[in-house]
Amino acid sequence: MKRRYAFTLADDTKCLSPLENIRYCAFTLAEVLITLGIIGIVAALTMPAIIANHQKKETVAKLKKVYSVLQQATTFAKQEYGEVSEWDYSDPYEFGQKYFKPYLKVIVDSQKERYSYTDLTGQSHAYSTWPTLILADGTFIFIYFSEAYHVNFHIGVDINGKQKPNKLGRDLFIFTYYNNALRTFSQYEAGTTIRKRQDVVSEGTSGQCNKNARGGVLGVGSYCSTLIEMDGWEIKDDYPW
Repeated sequence: MKRRYAFTLADDTKCLSPLENIRYCAFTLAEVLITLGIIGIVAALTMPAIIANHQKKETVAKLKKVYSVLQQATTFAKQEYGEVSEWDYSDPYEFGQKYFKPYLKVIVDSQKERYSYTDLTGQSHAYSTWPTLILADGTFIFIYFSEAYHVNFHIGVDINGKQKPNKLGRDLFIFTYYNNALRTFSQYEAGTTIRKRQDVVSEGTSGQCNKNARGGVLGVGSYCSTLIEMDGWEIKDDYPW
């Protein structure tokens, strides 16, 4: 049997050493459990923030990518068919087939894709008549015609398809074609006025990016794409995540 040399630390902890002149001491079981408990508490407090921050950055990256893809597709379509205001708006499905599908990596197109989502207030919305283009990366692109404020049409973009949460401002964002150019949703008014940031985040009635807002053509949160763009393609602390 190997001999052990006992010694006591200043805090009265009892330790053993295999050699007389070499002394070391391990944590006791209680100390290990306390340490693991502290680590667990710190992780529980910090992990949600870390995960949310990662999700925000991923959301912005995907949104910015599809915005660029749509801009490129629009440029090609305009070169072939002229200004957006001169395109044929008689049928939204044929519209997508002619002006967008040839310039996008589309794997599925649907004439009437049923799609349900919630807005920032939690109110549910469901549509079954939106022509839909599904891209190779899983992005859903919806086409919605509107005559409001001289808008050519709206584009709904779900950056992860039918995967949850299907919520305005989280994975569903709205773009607008106004004055022959692609814009984030609220970057227009009746005329050429560009909204200010405080208008976009206010508790208004036009779908502002605020959980306490009301109304909106497609629900509360329609302006969230504008807020992200205004903030330099970043989701800031006051964003209603």
